[in-house]
Amino acid sequence: MSDALAIRDLHVQFHTRRGVYKALNGVDLGLRRGEVLGIAGESGCGKTTMGLAVMSLLPRNASIPRGQVIFDNKDLVNLPREYAERVGDRFKPKEHERILRRVGKALARIRGRRISMVFQEPMTSLNPVLSIGFQVAETVYVHDPALLARRVLARSKTTPQIMREVLTLLGATQGGEAALRKFAADHDLVGLEEQVLFVWRREDVHISRKEKAIRSLAGQSMKPWERKIIETVAKSGSIPPQFARVPVLSKLVRRILLKEGSRKARELLTSLGIHHAERVVKMFPHELSGGMRQRVVIAIALANNPEIVIMDEPTSAVDVTVQAQILELVKQIRTSVSASFIVISHDLAVLAEVSDRIAIMYAGRIVEVAPTAEILHHPLHPYTQMLISAIPTLEGKSVEGIKGEVPDMRAPPGGCAFHPRCPFAFEKCNSVVPIDFRQGDDQLVACWLYEGK
Repeated sequence: MSDALAIRDLHVQFHTRRGVYKALNGVDLGLRRGEVLGIAGESGCGKTTMGLAVMSLLPRNASIPRGQVIFDNKDLVNLPREYAERVGDRFKPKEHERILRRVGKALARIRGRRISMVFQEPMTSLNPVLSIGFQVAETVYVHDPALLARRVLARSKTTPQIMREVLTLLGATQGGEAALRKFAADHDLVGLEEQVLFVWRREDVHISRKEKAIRSLAGQSMKPWERKIIETVAKSGSIPPQFARVPVLSKLVRRILLKEGSRKARELLTSLGIHHAERVVKMFPHELSGGMRQRVVIAIALANNPEIVIMDEPTSAVDVTVQAQILELVKQIRTSVSASFIVISHDLAVLAEVSDRIAIMYAGRIVEVAPTAEILHHPLHPYTQMLISAIPTLEGKSVEGIKGEVPDMRAPPGGCAFHPRCPFAFEKCNSVVPIDFRQGDDQLVACWLYEGK
């Protein structure tokens, strides 16, 4: 099976007044389908830059001289790479900005819909003057308006008799998702199943209230001309351009779909553990706690059922209690959605809780990738070994820091970037960049110590 995402020999450089900062220096990494891949390393090693490069959200002074990011057999960074190759040292941020606009248009169907990102600080990634419900609803309205249209139409077509059949089916299959999706498809009610399953799976509501809420989904009233317009959106998969040219139609479509988006926002927030979501959707970011804001940005990332979710330090801005809640939430999400996750963190303890594999970064390169248990109990790269030894334990073993300093990436050391701090470095490490050596079934390490082993 092919990887969900493949990063090949990716280089990213930032052009500043003080020189060219080489943030990524040949990252090679594969994200498997359905897995949670953790990325760990010291601050400044390039973890966030790698995530932004995948999303094509790098600033205009960032160039990509080499490398590929392959998703669904498409190279997501081909335009900025071709520009960097063409101009070489004559890189100009203003010209590059025009290239980035083209990239933004080209990735409109991927970014936010098939690949999404949870940014490091939710307070800065949420708009302070827009309500929470609108910000979640807008995500679906922009990327998948047909989903909202199908939900509205499904409720308008549903009759009390159909809802009784749905309740009977739920009881017989114990909430089986596949059976309910087939029932909705057979009755031309696609969009109803996710609304029914949301109510049925709530653990804070008694079964009698669930049944009442499911019955209430039937028979939403719609005017014939409104129905025709919404059916057009549902069939075309997007909002037709002619609607935008008629102000009355564009306002009508926007009002109906954003209202439905707010309804979906309440469902998402409730499923992510936010109580009284009907009140929260009317609130603004500054009125929420850090943990609630983090849940909101996760809801925005998951709103369009993406195939890949990148989480950048999802627990860095919250206290230990909320951190545990967020980690538990990530565990629940990975079992309920069929997505692949990249979780970026400087805390190996956080990654150990949620990751299937962990990749260790140093100075813009992946130095080791292995299953979580192997990284924690049998680390191979000297940097990984020293990272593990720097973690305090209950056994009371001495904590050993890593001597030396992180290299200045404007003039990185030759060969292995870790050799000035490595106690096992020898002559070859000073001049030749190490390649990946496979150790065991599923462990890669970029270190000359393992050559020939």
